[in-house]
Amino acid sequence: MATDYVADNLKAPVLDHLFPNMIEADKSASTWPYFRKQIDHPFRVDRRNPTVGFINRDEASILYANARAFKGRSGIEIGAWRGWSTAYLVAAGVAPLHVVEPLLADPDWRSEFEAVIRGAGGSSSTILAPEKSPEAVVRLGEAGARWSFAFIDGDHDGDAPRKDALACAPYLETTAMVLFHDLVSPHVAAGLRALKAEGFSVMAYQTAQMMGVAWRGATKPVAHTPDPAQHWQVPDHLTGIRISGEAAA
Repeated sequence: MATDYVADNLKAPVLDHLFPNMIEADKSASTWPYFRKQIDHPFRVDRRNPTVGFINRDEASILYANARAFKGRSGIEIGAWRGWSTAYLVAAGVAPLHVVEPLLADPDWRSEFEAVIRGAGGSSSTILAPEKSPEAVVRLGEAGARWSFAFIDGDHDGDAPRKDALACAPYLETTAMVLFHDLVSPHVAAGLRALKAEGFSVMAYQTAQMMGVAWRGATKPVAHTPDPAQHWQVPDHLTGIRISGEAAA
């Protein structure tokens, strides 16, 4: 039976009560070519969208712990789905928080999303942008927004992750951090490498779908020890990227 894992040095609040439609799903439902079905951690989804997974508890703890270092500082999330990761950013104290998610243009979707944000305590500090990225990112940046923390988990296809990363870059503070989800995809890894080319330090986290982090200035990412019960592999496209808790790839 799949069991959750969180590294000993990390923790995160339990926010399941905000997601009454969240269930543990059969991994075979996912058809995404980069989905690592062999990792024996629970795959949780919204029952109405059984093929689209949430970040797992291991990944949520990494997101929350890194975001906590930016409590009271501005952030942006690109791709928020039903608000699971958003709730962790709010709980971590990232504020104000811009959320770029085109699905929020649907009134019912937005209403449910807003209820999650209220429950997490972010109704007065979260700004929803029901638009596509990277256009929305540029619009917000040109309007004066600046961010210290970014979480990119939007369109994973083609050049989209790289474009999202580079759209954020001009509007990031001197001390800033960017996290990526689904680094198992070479398209997402291209976003991480784009920030490395811009002078950021980079690292990967060995989780079910892998996470990436880029940072600069007076900050550093939290350490993470991968679940020792799993048989981990490093995709070829991450060669040369250091992985937290492991020897360099």
